[in-house]
This record gives sequence, C-alpha cells and structure tokens, in this order.
Amino acid sequence: MTADGKIEIVVASSVYGYEDQLNQICGLFEQMGYQPISSHYKTMPTDPSKSNIENCLIAVENCDAFFGVIRPFYGSGIIGDTSITHEEMKKAIELKKPRWFVAHRDIRVARELFKQYRYRPDKSLNPDFTYQPTKLMDDIRVIDMYNDTILNDIDPAERIGHWTDEFYNFKDIEKVIQTQFSKIERISDIIQKMKTL
Repeated sequence: MTADGKIEIVVASSVYGYEDQLNQICGLFEQMGYQPISSHYKTMPTDPSKSNIENCLIAVENCDAFFGVIRPFYGSGIIGDTSITHEEMKKAIELKKPRWFVAHRDIRVARELFKQYRYRPDKSLNPDFTYQPTKLMDDIRVIDMYNDTILNDIDPAERIGHWTDEFYNFKDIEKVIQTQFSKIERISDIIQKMKTL
C-alpha cells in the first residue's frame, strides 16, 4: 500500500497500439481510489541498477493486487522465450497475488481452432506446428499466456484463482473493473485473506 493507504494494483498489458486504453484503465483505477502501477502510465518505481524485466517483476512482488489484460498481440518486450507482460502474469500467479485477468475473445477462439494442430493426441506440443503472425493475432504465445492464467495444466477441480473474463471491446474491460473493484473494502479483505494462503 502507498503511504496514504491506497491499494497498489499492477496493470499488465501489451502497450503499443493500446496506449489510450491503458491510460483509461489506469485513470479508472485512480478515480476509484487505487494506485495503478504501470510503466506506460509512469507510475512504476524503477531502480537504475536493475533491468527492465527485474523492475517489472519487483513491482509485481511489491504490489497488493494485479490486473492483467491479455490481447491478441503478445507485446514488444520479449526477452528470451517470453514477454515482460507474460512474465509479470506468471509471477503474480506464482506469488498467489490477488489477481484478475481479462482476455480478448479472439484468443479463446484461436485456442480452440489451433488445439488440434498444436498438440499431439497425448497432449504434448506438436514440434511440427508453426504459426505465422497475422493481423488478428501476432504470436501463438498469447494462447500460452491465456493457458497460464486459467491454470490450464492443473486439474479443473483443483484450480483456484483462474477466473479470466472475456472481453471484446473496451466497454467490457471497464465493466469488469467496475464490477470487481468498485468496493475497496472487498478488495482489501481479499488481499488480507490471500496473504495467508
């Protein structure tokens, strides 16, 4: 929490092409009384002795809650095999942070369409499968990001914290934020409860 008691929420998303939406998301959180943490919004504390990804992951470690937006565009901050946004989401899951995700409808559709080609009958990845970027989805790893957030590798009966709302337009994202975050006391209670998990 900030010095004045505001809940700090990391807002993770691919940036380029969505700057206006990120500004609106962070602005909405501010209006509701939260402190959004976002590199794009200029509210992420950085340590010059650390790399970009280290600074982002430290922000996730220090935040009270996490809001992730999964778009059909993977993001430009790719280091190694994953993007910074993907690593932020995996870190929030690993740390069992109170977290909320929204995923674009096209990702779920693509996931279902490509499943028969991307996986073998034994559920292992098909090494012969390749994907070329399109205007609708630039990288197959957005499906991996979605699978991570819904805890796809865990038996459905044992999944906790895997709710991921689907969105089609920005109004859907706004509605999710209003529904989930309008009562700060509720979020505060969830944060306290999840500290004991």
